[in-house]
Amino acid sequence: MKSLRNLLLGAGILLLGSCNQAPVSAPAEPAPVDKAAIVLENIMTRASVRSFTAEPVSRETLQTIVRAGLQAPSAMNKQDWEVRVVDSQDKINAICDIMKKANPNAQDRFPDKNSFGNAAALIFIANEVSDQPGAFSAVDAALLAENIVLAAHAMDLGACIQAGPLRSMESAEAQAWLKSLGFSENYQPMLVIPIGHPDQEVTAGQRDASKAKFVE
Repeated sequence: MKSLRNLLLGAGILLLGSCNQAPVSAPAEPAPVDKAAIVLENIMTRASVRSFTAEPVSRETLQTIVRAGLQAPSAMNKQDWEVRVVDSQDKINAICDIMKKANPNAQDRFPDKNSFGNAAALIFIANEVSDQPGAFSAVDAALLAENIVLAAHAMDLGACIQAGPLRSMESAEAQAWLKSLGFSENYQPMLVIPIGHPDQEVTAGQRDASKAKFVE
């Protein structure tokens, strides 16, 4: 009987103690996300990256970046572009060798790397060839390319929109390599974007603000 009394007494003391405890406060609401600041910071800090580490980029990541590209606007929503992603290093090195053969005097920006700075992947963008007036496929393809490099930057990757390398792909051998990408017959490769993990520090260059003016 005494042990039961002691047990009940202990329970009462415990209950009293719990009543005196301060109420548990609700978790604080998370601060609202400043979407504008995030987007603007990504745009203002993006810079072209041309040299990369040997670290690969997963296909899942590349697919996410390409999907972001495909969200770009296009005239009348024609989406008159096609995209091919090459992440095979053997295939990338093959086109680099072809380009060097066609232009052996070209200056190597990175002598210890291939023509695309050892990029983990190349993203080729083709635009639809059309003789119709008002065709904007080249503009649409460029908008897609900008989305791609912004998405890459947001994912801590480097990228660079390039048109020049395609000028080194005019030989029969290079044309055969480009044909292997499987673009539709009425599409022409317009841009290539090397992409990967940067191995160089780059910062966004200064822009000439006087190029944009308000008209009164």
